[in-house]
Amino acid sequence: MTLLANILMAWNPHMQHALDVLQASGGESPGAEQLRRIAPTHLEGINLRGTFIFPVGRYASRLLPSLAQDSKTLAAGQLA
Repeated sequence: MTLLANILMAWNPHMQHALDVLQASGGESPGAEQLRRIAPTHLEGINLRGTFIFPVGRYASRLLPSLAQDSKTLAAGQLA
């Protein structure tokens, strides 16, 4: 949930910067209806209450390199 919250919080300054650049270049400012569609409060496609399932086991060696080293050590010990 923290990752999702961070993404949503990063969206506001990102879009504000894009709007500032657009206005500085003489572009037309978007209307209120357009801004409403790009706001992070437009959450129809974001599941904030459900269960998130990530295949952590598949990527454990990348996330925790020490875990991968321990697995190699155990495997080598079993072969000996």
